[in-house]
Amino acid sequence: MTLESIIASVLMLSVAYFLFQSTMIISPISDEVVYVQIKQYGDDALRILNNESNAEDTLQYALKHINGTYMPDKLISSLKKLLPGYVDFNLQVYYLNQTTGRIQVYNITSKTPTSTTVTSSTYLVLKNGELADGSPFKINTTDVEGTNSNIPVLFEVRLIMWRV
Repeated sequence: MTLESIIASVLMLSVAYFLFQSTMIISPISDEVVYVQIKQYGDDALRILNNESNAEDTLQYALKHINGTYMPDKLISSLKKLLPGYVDFNLQVYYLNQTTGRIQVYNITSKTPTSTTVTSSTYLVLKNGELADGSPFKINTTDVEGTNSNIPVLFEVRLIMWRV
């Protein structure tokens, strides 16, 4: 073993030591992993809250009871418990306004998001007769042929999430 080989091996070991002791390198890909996890949390939360029970913290209960005065506080509280503490959210309901023939958005929450958001969504179908009086989603049956309260109303519920 020569002196040059000993110096070269010490130099290589010291370079490797300094490389592994340096600060953590954050790449854009690692940030993407966090947003994939947030989307998965959102998908799971909507799946849990989209059930047919009469519990006050479900999407169906909230959509049936929303009118000018009802606020789905228990639904929002359950969402806060299901999502991690570093995630904030908005909850929006998309529906077809039969009077205008356009898709409308009803904001259950309206916070200001950051520039990078992740969206999860689910669909629900309720009967027109199940909706509360004064509901923005209720179809005026005089504008539609027949007066059947079994007219289906389709909703898309979007959960828009971001890191705080």
